[in-house]
Amino acid sequence: ADNFERFLFFQKAVVRLIDVLELKPDLVHCNDWQAALIPMLLHYGIDGTIRDGSECTLMTVHNLAHHGWAPAEKFYMTNLPDSCYTMHTLEFYGEINMLKGGLVAATAINAVSPTYAEEIKTPKFGCRLDGVLYHRRNVLHGILNGIDYKRWNPETDQYLPAHYSKENLDGKAVCKKALQHGAGLLDDERTPLLGVISRLVPQKGIDLLAAAMERIVATGAQVIILGTGDRRHEEACREWARCWPNQVSVWIEFSSQLAHQIEAGADIFLMPSEFEPCGQNQMYSMRYGTIPVVHGVGGLEDSVIDYEKPGGTGFKFYGHTGDEFVDCIDRALTVYADAPAWQTLMKRAMEQDFSVVHMAREYKELYEAILSGNAAVD
Repeated sequence: ADNFERFLFFQKAVVRLIDVLELKPDLVHCNDWQAALIPMLLHYGIDGTIRDGSECTLMTVHNLAHHGWAPAEKFYMTNLPDSCYTMHTLEFYGEINMLKGGLVAATAINAVSPTYAEEIKTPKFGCRLDGVLYHRRNVLHGILNGIDYKRWNPETDQYLPAHYSKENLDGKAVCKKALQHGAGLLDDERTPLLGVISRLVPQKGIDLLAAAMERIVATGAQVIILGTGDRRHEEACREWARCWPNQVSVWIEFSSQLAHQIEAGADIFLMPSEFEPCGQNQMYSMRYGTIPVVHGVGGLEDSVIDYEKPGGTGFKFYGHTGDEFVDCIDRALTVYADAPAWQTLMKRAMEQDFSVVHMAREYKELYEAILSGNAAVD
């Protein structure tokens, strides 16, 4: 209940620290609603005295669904002028919307994938902020998140019972057998093993998984699920494990160790997200030779190439229905049955490079463009 107060204090402290330490930054990079008032506070000050800072600001949106709401009566705590509480600034359906403030006031905005940057300008994905984002479309950019290959590397991963590479895949079979055994499933190397690591919430497509589960099990495949979330979804997962104990195993918990072991031991990774700003599990999966089946939205669209296209690295579906999802899984299982074709697909997926180095380089280029005035401006 006191999120607004706590994060307002944090943001004022950031501005105060910049001044006390005389940092004089050229650009301040703000992430999500927890830092979204900083562009306004840099300009108007934190105590009602105009600061009129010269810093440029970049506002990054990791998930537009999280706004940072607060009751209107708390606006006085910001010490911002009344002009900052209008329909064109912080006011949003009669309340304060911190994220909106950042989107309005920042020098530039970026989302965590190019496709998501386009999607959030539309009513379908815009979470009622699509009008603001469309208005600021000239300064809206998309940079795909990266992953840390020091932590996610099947050649060195400390959590795995065996290591492997695209040149020598033998260790992956060992990882699969160990995962099946640990999950209480029959350790049959040729039975396709499907992995899910997810928050068990509607955004992640858990309702879609529920609609498809009976038909997935009917294919003979095994399914391992790791995650926590809404109670009803947690109970549904437990019920699947009770109904099909020889094919479905569920861990309702958060575990880095199990996450790494599932990425390595599974054959196929399922990501039927309703929307996905970026997503990283599909990138981890490809690094581990585990082929992603994804809904073609956001960062999933940007990072996975469908098998039927040149350079394919996974399987994509576009209609967010149980039928489309199962049809996509069936496509994947058909290729899986052809061992040489599947091994070629695995190696191609493992060759993809989603390193944080590329992400950092793109952010650096965006910083330089903003500061040089070469980035698009309103």
